[in-house]
Amino acid sequence: MKDELRSRVCAVMAEVLQIHGSCNVNIIRGNTEQWDSLKHLELILALEEEFQVRFTAEQAVNIHSLEDIVTILGGS
Repeated sequence: MKDELRSRVCAVMAEVLQIHGSCNVNIIRGNTEQWDSLKHLELILALEEEFQVRFTAEQAVNIHSLEDIVTILGGS
């Protein structure tokens, strides 16, 4: 279940952040050049649409990695 979730999140991140090649668990906002504040907002909106959820402002601010997203979505 968690691997499927991670795979879906990875696909959304790859599309929004235009990551070519394989998406991996090491995607971190601080070391991904294209993950700026505008792309962060686009990512949040794309994830909300894909997973039919709404992130709270606190959750959105605290997303810094693929694993953060998986953790939040896994608890929903």
